[in-house]
Amino acid sequence: MNKATANRLAKILIVEDEVIVARDIAQQVQALGYQVAGIASQGEQAIAMIGQQQPDLVLMDIQLAGAMDGITAAHIIRTQYAIPVVFLTAFAADDVLERAKLTEPFGYILKPFPERILSTVLAMALYKHQAEARLLTTTRQLKALSMRVLQVQEQERRRVAVELHDELGQALTAIKINLQLGERFKDKAPADLYEENLRIVEDALQQVRTLATALRPSMLDDLGLAPALKWLAEQSASRGGFEVKFNHERSLARLSSEIETACFRIVQEALTNISRHAQAQQVEISLRREGSEMVLVVRDDGCGFDPAAMCERAANGASLGVLGMQERATLVGGRLDISSEPGHGSTVELRCPWLTQADAP
Repeated sequence: MNKATANRLAKILIVEDEVIVARDIAQQVQALGYQVAGIASQGEQAIAMIGQQQPDLVLMDIQLAGAMDGITAAHIIRTQYAIPVVFLTAFAADDVLERAKLTEPFGYILKPFPERILSTVLAMALYKHQAEARLLTTTRQLKALSMRVLQVQEQERRRVAVELHDELGQALTAIKINLQLGERFKDKAPADLYEENLRIVEDALQQVRTLATALRPSMLDDLGLAPALKWLAEQSASRGGFEVKFNHERSLARLSSEIETACFRIVQEALTNISRHAQAQQVEISLRREGSEMVLVVRDDGCGFDPAAMCERAANGASLGVLGMQERATLVGGRLDISSEPGHGSTVELRCPWLTQADAP
């Protein structure tokens, strides 16, 4: 969004108890390309108008008629509505400035002021507020991701512990019992006792392989990204009931370990979401090189979704899978784009630098 567009969209509430001054400020605000959300003459009136007009910024005179001055009104507006306030005043007394600082204003303009000063302060205040909003959103997302990482870590530890106890533990116990029986009845041990031990050992080895593959497919390290994605696609298709087509450009060079891992986990999360929500029949995965970029696309023909609502949930820390995908893309210097429309499927596209193992630091 360019500056002119931002100015047209921004709504400014003017709080000034001198009618002529208020009208003059309103004209200046409109001349700068902003919208005037309204004019209030008292602090109580300004607070009431906040909920109705939902302005992006408040120009607040410190000295107001009525029981509530501008500083008190600004404090309520900042704490209850998180709307930036810029003070207007003809007084520059130290005690007034100290009180005003406590409300964390986004600007302080002494009257009378030229239009150039007003333009600069408004632009900086709006920019600072947007930056703070982005920082707050990022902080919430990081907190949600951190909590999710700890939860997943504990869930995975619990799952591995159960697998080891219930599967491998029982297999080893059975082998121990058979060995004890064989030692006790050396001359009378059943002929198939050793065959049973071999079968139990084979089952235990298969359980170990399955457990290790679930944690990290060995083929991702041994064979590379394309074979690992093909295996993942086949596994997901068999469980999800959809058909998967995997297209990729053959390359003699292996991508860096960080990129291969990020790609694998992003596709894994995308296929998991398709299995759970999309009701898709066809899924297409493509991996290719475009100049200096690697492009990975996962596309389905499912029921689709509202991307704006999904982004809102992700911003609030609800869609943690999406946040995890975006975080992985960022960590490898890439960007993740998710597009969809209800009834028309969805597309997940990752673009990141084409970095081979030989190029990796």
